[in-house]
Amino acid sequence: MLIKRITLLLTVLSLCFACQSQTQKVQKQKTTDYLTISDTPIQDALKIAYVGNMGVLLEHNHKTVIIDGLHQFYHKNYVHPTKDMVNRLVSGTFKNFSPIEFCLFTHVHGDHFSERYTLRLLEAHPEVVIMGSQQISDSIQKIAKDTQLMETVKAIPYDALPHTITKHGIEVTGIQCYHSSPSRHGQIKNIAFLVNIDGYNIVHVGDTDWDLTVAPFKTLDIKNSEVDLAVIPYWMLLERGATKKIMELLSPKHIIATHIPPNFSHRNHAVLNDKFQNITLLTQLGEVLYIKN
Repeated sequence: MLIKRITLLLTVLSLCFACQSQTQKVQKQKTTDYLTISDTPIQDALKIAYVGNMGVLLEHNHKTVIIDGLHQFYHKNYVHPTKDMVNRLVSGTFKNFSPIEFCLFTHVHGDHFSERYTLRLLEAHPEVVIMGSQQISDSIQKIAKDTQLMETVKAIPYDALPHTITKHGIEVTGIQCYHSSPSRHGQIKNIAFLVNIDGYNIVHVGDTDWDLTVAPFKTLDIKNSEVDLAVIPYWMLLERGATKKIMELLSPKHIIATHIPPNFSHRNHAVLNDKFQNITLLTQLGEVLYIKN
């Protein structure tokens, strides 16, 4: 009798957990006035996979861009891709994503960029376009034995002007956008990117602060670019007045919060979800979102 009761209790608990899991799954799909965002596949959607820290892999209709996604262990406070994940990104076998065509880096810090992994990508796919600052180009050049591999590495001048490359139906514009805490990181050249894939506009700012984005956003006329996704470091979003600033400077349809450390507090999670109705916090390595206009 006792065994039967225990079995029955376990069955009930299992059903409860299954229902709860299904409920959570449904809650992860929502439709706003502009977008549908889901963690389950949507036909003809823009896909975004989290590959550590501020790393995102973007794909629509076999057009694929990775930003700040090839990096190694740098510090325990930064999530980094596993070796298996890097192998799949480099080989073009990342599940449900086509091979990378554009590889973008905002800056040379090790939680955003690995010259060794980038060279591996170039050796596997010499046609891949690499974009970043001159510091990115120089770092790859130092270890590249085959100079021909550098032909598709494009250094973005740090001149406050927009620089655009279009290939494979993907349009990428990079522009100087100073790194956060210039007094400490003034020597680091940070690039903000505006990526257009089949009409989807994605902004990735790297490590910066609101006041440092004003000039480049004005030059790019970001506010009138109908930004679908804005990939932003969490500290900018926690800042007082961030709700007003993001609407004044970007007005994105959806916000992707990144650079979130493994020990990010439940309180900060709650604060961000309360402040922004249109936000997703990327924390689980390899998670994929499906986004459709």
